[in-house]
Amino acid sequence: MKLSSVSFVLLVFIAGCGGGGGMLSSNVTVTVSPATVTIATSDQVTLQATVKGTANDANPSLTWTIDELKTNGASGSQCNWVSTPPAGPCPDGTIQGADANSSTVTYHAPSSAGTFHVTAETIVSLSPPVLKDGTSVITVGP
Repeated sequence: MKLSSVSFVLLVFIAGCGGGGGMLSSNVTVTVSPATVTIATSDQVTLQATVKGTANDANPSLTWTIDELKTNGASGSQCNWVSTPPAGPCPDGTIQGADANSSTVTYHAPSSAGTFHVTAETIVSLSPPVLKDGTSVITVGP
């Protein structure tokens, strides 16, 4: 009887550590607040990502991107910065404070109007790779 109890505890532990993969990753959500916002050209807005359903919700590893920059093989994060703004060109704005452990960033709007999508993404599982993301839609107006 003792062996089956140990086996059960081990099974629960493995499942809780992500051994099940699919069930755990399907419960993960990423939201970015505000979900939609309108700001003036050359203005800025603070964005906050919240991750729920992982063992590391309080300190998730996030990748921030401006979706419109994802062209011709670019990652969308080439206009991210921590201490020095990028040299550019960054026609879709920049994201300040976008290091791997940052759940709060500042989006700096470009000098031209448009609609831009800033996404926060986290890796839920490596094998197989499972990514979850949330997006803020930012309308930049004159």
